Amino acid sequence: MIKGIFIAGRGLDARMKNLESVANNLANLNTIGFKREVPFSEILNQAGDVKVIQNTDYRQGNLIQTSSPLDLAIYGSGFFVVKTNSGEELTRDGRMQISSDGFLVDGQGNKVLGKQGAININSFMLDNNQTITVDKNGQVKVGDHIVDTLLIAQPFDSQDIQRASGGNLTTPGGAKIVDQSGYEIKQGYLEESNVNPLKEMEAMINLSTQYQSTQKVVNTLDQSLNEANQIGKV
Repeated sequence: MIKGIFIAGRGLDARMKNLESVANNLANLNTIGFKREVPFSEILNQAGDVKVIQNTDYRQGNLIQTSSPLDLAIYGSGFFVVKTNSGEELTRDGRMQISSDGFLVDGQGNKVLGKQGAININSFMLDNNQTITVDKNGQVKVGDHIVDTLLIAQPFDSQDIQRASGGNLTTPGGAKIVDQSGYEIKQGYLEESNVNPLKEMEAMINLSTQYQSTQKVVNTLDQSLNEANQIGKV
């Protein structure tokens, strides 16, 4: 009976985490470049220990046209790489800006990295033609001058990621550069969240029902255990 309470209790904990994931997905429904969290699952390793893992759904979100030259979207694999105070992070949020000192930065002011480091166009801004263009391979140009090529990377292990601030991802196990054949940069576009609100609402209803049912089982087992203890005292 005690084992039954333990198993049911673990089920409650798992469903609560899943509800939190679904709630977070719905909260980021309109977050550019957000990748939905897949409900927690348990795996059994060779040592017999149970490990709860959180997966991420990397499927492509819809692209919306903005016509802004500093809005960029990745169609295909990979992430933009930005340098934050905590180190390098990955993001699909392509809302870029030019900082006061000429660096290409994201919406949080983090420097966007190219294959040669942080991308800076300051030295090219005195040119008569200051049009910024980014081709499908991520090559950044100001007028006719090639500045750098966007660094597009992805984790070595798709499960080895952690959520950071602003919807960014960190990769404790490191990341690798994505081959240019695996993606295409769309200038003047942004990628929407890949969250489907109808599916998330359906998942929330199902999880809530499962949670309530499991909670009733725990209450019943707890009551039965209490009655057994009372009988034992007679």
